[in-house]
Amino acid sequence: MRTMMLSLPLVSWKIITPPTHRPEKPRSGSVTEGMADAARPMMLGLWTLNSNNTRMLTEPGPRPSFAPRNWPGWLLVGLLWLMGQSPPALVRFLSFPLGGLMRVLMSGRRKVAQRNLERCFPELNQKQIQQLLKENFVYLARAIFEMAWSWSAPKTRIARIGQVDGMEHMAEARRKGRGILCVSLHNTCLEIGANLMGEELKRRGLYSAGIYRPLKNPVVEWFQNRSRLDFADGMISKRNLRSAVRQLQQGTLIWYAPDQDFGPDQTAFAPFFGIQTASLRATHKLAKLTGCAVVPMFPIYHPASKRYRVTILPALENFPSDDEMADLVRINQLIEDFIRKAPEQYWWIHRRFKTRPPGEAPFYS
Repeated sequence: MRTMMLSLPLVSWKIITPPTHRPEKPRSGSVTEGMADAARPMMLGLWTLNSNNTRMLTEPGPRPSFAPRNWPGWLLVGLLWLMGQSPPALVRFLSFPLGGLMRVLMSGRRKVAQRNLERCFPELNQKQIQQLLKENFVYLARAIFEMAWSWSAPKTRIARIGQVDGMEHMAEARRKGRGILCVSLHNTCLEIGANLMGEELKRRGLYSAGIYRPLKNPVVEWFQNRSRLDFADGMISKRNLRSAVRQLQQGTLIWYAPDQDFGPDQTAFAPFFGIQTASLRATHKLAKLTGCAVVPMFPIYHPASKRYRVTILPALENFPSDDEMADLVRINQLIEDFIRKAPEQYWWIHRRFKTRPPGEAPFYS
């Protein structure tokens, strides 16, 4: 049985029951054809999935040269590597001044986040909104270090500060021979949550691969693929949602975060924090088309214990239903309930409410 994770705006994973031995990887830079025939799982994650390219990258390819044109990329990679060596105590200390700096420099995104918070939490006064906004930018700063940790920190460090709970719910869905759609959300610790999940899958003998968005800078692209292939067995370039349907039909597990505004063509309006919100219809359609189980999965950082926890909930019962709107409302409410547990860790800088119903004034003016 195969499994995979798909992330509509950002990372996805695919996992499968392991063969008796781990298949040998092709030589550096090669790819394997056909996800349906892949001997290894596929992990998608923090990047969009929509590709006609079914080739799977199993090696990061040759290292880019140190030619002057690549110097900016190497400087950025060097900085990310250095940040990845930072101990948790230092990250907690640096996140406060860096978050404050980002809040000043990212004035446009700050206004978007403030508008989102004001509309989603009308019960809060302006002082409380500003405090929540400050905390949010601290977690956004922390997210940069978490990405650096995921890409370059020793595995033992991440294992010491994180855990995955609820893997039995995935196992139960897989025992029934169904594909699995892991519904999640975009919060600030999403990258490290994907890392923790990938390592847990490997510990259980499940290989993984990822669908990702290629980057323009060849050095950062190489470093990204090299790092993610450390906890995934393959990477697939984005470009086709139809492959997700095929994988779910074949028993794949797909990680999917539907809390994005992709415009009116792919969405329908459903309430989210009491606001009519363009909600992706793919959650209902994928489940309806493939008969997959829909399993909620959420990562979160607990400052009191200084640990990350990925929580997997039981598969949703009676999903999908015959009422698409009811299903969209149900998913939005699920995501909203989890956001309310730690609102400072959500990706409020995203223009979640940019698409409005006909005749309604712009949300962000």
